[in-house]
Amino acid sequence: MSGFDPAWLSLREPVDHRSRNAALLEAVAARFVGREAIAVVDLGCGTGSNLRALAPRLEGRQRWRLVDHDPALLSAAKAGISAEVAARQIEVAFVQADLSTDLDAVLGDGPDLVTAAALFDLVSAEFIDRVAAAVTERRAAFYTVLSYDGTERWEPPHAADAAMHGAFLRHQTRDKGFGPAAGPAATQALVSAFLARGIRVATGDSPWVLGP
Repeated sequence: MSGFDPAWLSLREPVDHRSRNAALLEAVAARFVGREAIAVVDLGCGTGSNLRALAPRLEGRQRWRLVDHDPALLSAAKAGISAEVAARQIEVAFVQADLSTDLDAVLGDGPDLVTAAALFDLVSAEFIDRVAAAVTERRAAFYTVLSYDGTERWEPPHAADAAMHGAFLRHQTRDKGFGPAAGPAATQALVSAFLARGIRVATGDSPWVLGP
């Protein structure tokens, strides 16, 4: 899965950051309070937005592994997180990999936290189950944000809204390299996959609200 424009990701980043559910973000931060060091794997890292949002909330020395299939996005990530690395005790490794085949390799043996943003609505339910299994096996915490749930409301309304929404939903479930995508069902698929393995799960709304 590749082809995302770094300029588009930069344009949407402020909206992504302010849309994160504050209670879930606080829960992740609280999970690691007092830790001297934390190892984080960011799946589908794009230009590094997830690190920029989350790293300031984590304590201690941080070792991040940023994983993406697109070398152009990894290059943009390297350029875009220099300020965060300089300001905090952060060590970053950049890994180009195909998550559909290399998941176990990129997770490695001992991450403390596995995270992703705006990813799981693009992958299949089968891949989601594989992620849940791999994270559970490693006893890592898991935090993902900004999974599309199918809800849209446009103001003022337009006669083409329903047709455009329907077309977008059809596109959401097409195969993007992982099999038929979960689309709006991704969050429930994640919840079910982790609950089936005895993992405590918390979810929250993160509406993506745009101005004029």
